[in-house]
Amino acid sequence: MKPTNKFSLLPLSAAITTALLSSYAIAAETDEIIEVRGIRSSLTESMDIKKNAPSIQDSIVAEDIGKFPDQNVAESLQRISGVMISRNNGEGASVSVRGMGPKFNAVKVNNRTIATTERGREFDFQSIPSELIAGADVIKASRANIAEGSLGAYINVNTARPLKSSGFHAVGSVQATYNDLAEEAGHKISAVVSNTFLDDSLGVVVGFAQQDSTNRIDAAGTTHWGSFDAGNTAWVNGDVKDIKGNNVASGTVWYPGRATYTLDTEERQRTSANATFQWQQTDDIVHTLDLLYTDLSRQAGSSGIQVPFQGAGWNNLIVSDNMTVMQGTRYQKPIDSLMQERGQDSDTLAVGWNSLIYQDKWKFSADFAYSKSEATPRANTLVAHAVNPNYDNSLDKNDRDSYIDGQIKGVTEQDYIHFENRGDIMTIDSTIEYANPAAIRTHWNDIQHKRLKDEVLEAKFDATYELDSNNITTLDLGFAYTDREKSQAVYKIKQGCFNTDLWQAPVGTTEQEQYDIRNTQYPYNTCGQRFDLDDNLFSVNNEDFLADESGNFPRNFVLLNDFSAYKQAIGDIRSEPNWTDESLRPAESVANTEKTMALYGQANFEAELDFARLTGNFGLRYVKTETSSTGHRQFRDTITDVYEGNEGVIVEIDYTDAEAATFKKDYSHVLPSLNVSADFENGYFVKFAAAKVITRPALEDTGVNSTYPQRIRADQYNTKSGNPDLDPYEATQLDLALEYYADNGNTYSAGLFYKDISTFISQKTVKKGTGYTIQTQPLGEFFEYSEEQSNRNGGEVSGIELAALYYFDYLPGWLDGFGVQANYTYTTSEDKEAQTDELARENVLSAGSGLEGFSETAYNLIAFYDKEGFQARLAYNWRDDYLKYRSGPVIGSNGLPQHVEAYGQFDFSTSYDLSENMTLRAEAINLTNENIIEYADIRERVTLIEYSGRRFQVGVTAKF
Repeated sequence: MKPTNKFSLLPLSAAITTALLSSYAIAAETDEIIEVRGIRSSLTESMDIKKNAPSIQDSIVAEDIGKFPDQNVAESLQRISGVMISRNNGEGASVSVRGMGPKFNAVKVNNRTIATTERGREFDFQSIPSELIAGADVIKASRANIAEGSLGAYINVNTARPLKSSGFHAVGSVQATYNDLAEEAGHKISAVVSNTFLDDSLGVVVGFAQQDSTNRIDAAGTTHWGSFDAGNTAWVNGDVKDIKGNNVASGTVWYPGRATYTLDTEERQRTSANATFQWQQTDDIVHTLDLLYTDLSRQAGSSGIQVPFQGAGWNNLIVSDNMTVMQGTRYQKPIDSLMQERGQDSDTLAVGWNSLIYQDKWKFSADFAYSKSEATPRANTLVAHAVNPNYDNSLDKNDRDSYIDGQIKGVTEQDYIHFENRGDIMTIDSTIEYANPAAIRTHWNDIQHKRLKDEVLEAKFDATYELDSNNITTLDLGFAYTDREKSQAVYKIKQGCFNTDLWQAPVGTTEQEQYDIRNTQYPYNTCGQRFDLDDNLFSVNNEDFLADESGNFPRNFVLLNDFSAYKQAIGDIRSEPNWTDESLRPAESVANTEKTMALYGQANFEAELDFARLTGNFGLRYVKTETSSTGHRQFRDTITDVYEGNEGVIVEIDYTDAEAATFKKDYSHVLPSLNVSADFENGYFVKFAAAKVITRPALEDTGVNSTYPQRIRADQYNTKSGNPDLDPYEATQLDLALEYYADNGNTYSAGLFYKDISTFISQKTVKKGTGYTIQTQPLGEFFEYSEEQSNRNGGEVSGIELAALYYFDYLPGWLDGFGVQANYTYTTSEDKEAQTDELARENVLSAGSGLEGFSETAYNLIAFYDKEGFQARLAYNWRDDYLKYRSGPVIGSNGLPQHVEAYGQFDFSTSYDLSENMTLRAEAINLTNENIIEYADIRERVTLIEYSGRRFQVGVTAKF
């Protein structure tokens, strides 16, 4: 007679849900069949998963087969308390949990690591369509039997399992999409088919999704922030006034080196497919094969202008009480026509195999996974000069005298740029005709792309043994191994912006020889030469740019019609058709490998007390990590300074040849964890958790690679280097939660959390002397600002989470279909080294003692209706402002602290069942057309204001 086996698959299969979209965690424990369909069913099952989970977590379950609550998984996760998202072109891309940013969260698919096209560990949720997802779990309290690597949360995205639903099932969806800012329509199609065979012992589910959309992003901002003393007569002509009209004789003035206005149009195409095959070999053995493939193309073309303010020559200057430039005039400056090509093609493949075996009191699981992701992100910047064509006598490269004379053509001493910086967007009045195609002249161009590759190989072996003990019920043991390699190859055109006005001819060269050198040895850019361009390359945008913003800022500017034609025109002017050829930059390229080995043991317990039933687990996880970074390094050699009129001091820097370098490091950790849940059997639960956790450094931060500018303005000389010697983030965390589950499905919860971060990693801007003194201006010593990643003491994070789900099912008639869901998170953080971490600079406010990325408050309010085939949901999510960088990028904000303003957004969705097999659906995202605002240091120093518009979709879904 066969021994009694509580792990037998036959009773288990009767316990799991018939819907394809059930979560594994609840399916293993429930003893009834639940079909997930509709908002209420989805929310109810999510609460069941939360209640019975072995540690503190929240979950989302699809409302129906092929119908996740939102069009993007990240946008669904933001409905969970403590979860906030970051957006890319208006769509949810990555998540933060309890203030811990995307790099602090371990995101898995079917509990496996998926290779990513991001340079760090962040997971881009845009790569996986929601139609192929069954559910997602956000595990906030760590356990020994789940993979380490998260200070925030362990997030697992689940795909469907065919043996959870016998027979044939199919769903197909066709939707039309529309972006109101782009005024362009697109489409989404998807299909999921599932079937079982051979008496339900063999099953397959296949999913497919394809999306084609056009988005538009309107943005304005500032970059290249710099400073000078108000009493510097070499920089300022006349008196400096404050906003009350008083003279300001001295003090550090902060100004934007450039103001930008850009209109981006993004074409996005995504094709995804997944398949799962399951074979139940016997009652006690089941095998599962998962396949996932995504091909994502995001290509954006941007046109706009950037207004240059860098260097000396300020007139009529007015500053605020914070010494920020509020108003001024610049003479004899062109305006840049700013054209950019950005985007990437990427594809991701993931394969996973799992075998689950039940033998007497043992349960064994073997899991093997491989994933690979490749991407080719491109960032081309094409800058032309807009001038005043009424004064222009275009330079002609065939006219040797004009070419060598190097006069500034098209901009006279009478041409001006007057600006006011009193609002979120800088207003401009200028004689420069930046909206006239006839005024556009050649200037500076940069062509570059990267080749990114990520490969992950994983193997996991888990075993669970059922004990006869009354209190220790099962013992979990396991081993995990991961081998990951992430590489970046950087390709650029020849660097340098050769300016014929400044070039010093070798002694003894003739005029003809000088001309030949300029045309052959230095043809890399047309910088400062201002050759005329064919007017047909350009058009002018209409009046709707940043239509929701008031002000006299540039709304009309030149748009580039064809990037390929523009690059060909530059090649024709240079007589160099292959000028866009890119070559590998060894010093900026790198390959990082990471091998981890983990062992764990976990005891699961239960106990019946007089007042409650206790369940939980305690365990240890040991993990060893070995890293290696291979690339090239070079060092600064010689420095030459060149004076460039009122543009400031330009520094030419030579470096040593790139030398091959490899750096290896290893470290290990023992990570204890404890989770306890007390069920008072009256709907109330009290849960407690404690654990030590780590997050490994972002792979992009651990490389031996560095970036080295070869030509840069003296006050903006910055380098950026990786640090392969980084230790991981380490923290001890505590959680305490009170939860109540009513019989009618109403749910309430309150939780406290605390994290003591003992080891942290942050970017520091370090001021370094170069031993060189600028000779052509009284600037004194020439400094390098080095952006470096380094370990330091961390800080503390604490907070509270509140959540509620309430059904109005006691109301009469049709009103009983209403319900509300709400959550609120309050987080405080303290950076133990906040004050010592900052460069002390006059008229720069401290970034405070909070950690980067932490919003103090966040909340979600969701009202929904679900009755007799009609569903509707209105959701509002809000996130408080937060510190993005304690020391921002040198080129962007010159090391100033950088902040993101609070953001809130309304989304609406609805559906109606025409029949049991046919449903109409509609969604509207960002109903009130909210914008994103970022600023440097002080709110009046706005660095970005961005609109991405509203997104609409309507479609039909058919089930069989």
